[in-house]
Amino acid sequence: MKLAATALALIVAANTFAVTRARYLMGTVCEVSAADGRQIDAAFAEAARVEAMISTWRNDSELARVNAGAPAGEELSSLLRVVDVWRDKSGGAFNPHIRGLIDVWKTREGGAVPSAADIAKALGRKEIEEGAFGKGYALDRMLAKIDGDAILNFGGQLLVRGSYDVTIADPEHRDSPLYKLTLTNASLSTSSGSEKTFIVDGHVFTHIFDPRTGEALPPRGSVSVIASSALLADIQSTALYVMGVDDGLRWADANGVAALFI
Repeated sequence: MKLAATALALIVAANTFAVTRARYLMGTVCEVSAADGRQIDAAFAEAARVEAMISTWRNDSELARVNAGAPAGEELSSLLRVVDVWRDKSGGAFNPHIRGLIDVWKTREGGAVPSAADIAKALGRKEIEEGAFGKGYALDRMLAKIDGDAILNFGGQLLVRGSYDVTIADPEHRDSPLYKLTLTNASLSTSSGSEKTFIVDGHVFTHIFDPRTGEALPPRGSVSVIASSALLADIQSTALYVMGVDDGLRWADANGVAALFI
């Protein structure tokens, strides 16, 4: 394991809240633990609202309309300005404008290796994919609906108010903890290419792209980030996975990002 700034976590080790509920949202399970079940329901409703705004899996979302040429509303415009700032800060390692790459690599259809010409054409497209920032934004909006301490686990990304013990998971054996710490008023996001892969001609690719080259990356462990907001943690873990260990550690240290590479 290699660390930058501090160590990070993945799975909540203990949960002592009165109410815990789960919903299927954004293609994964979202679990919320808090004191008030009504506030948990309000948080789920907020996540559904965000999904309806930014999902690229549906044609009626606001982001789908923006990708087709429509103007963005105030909330979405503000969000997209933030993600574009981090595109620039990361030197393009994080870049939401990758829908063209998803299409040519056919990651939603089983996978395929595109030609260099197709990759070059895809890199010229500007459509946005929410996969590397959508859950983070939803988590931040959900927590705003809850008073007091809470734990939110959205497909493995955590956001907590309060202090809770968490453990790092082995990226190849997700039930095996490798590291334990206490997460306090922060979010933990882990990017791990081993979660979604496809094989073409004996080569294994992940669903994570290097937006600078247009290449689908191979599985190479995981990188976790702790940040003050879930949106930042989501963005930064993606950027660091793309950068790789050596460049990622240098960037994390230079930018005060708490990161753990496994």
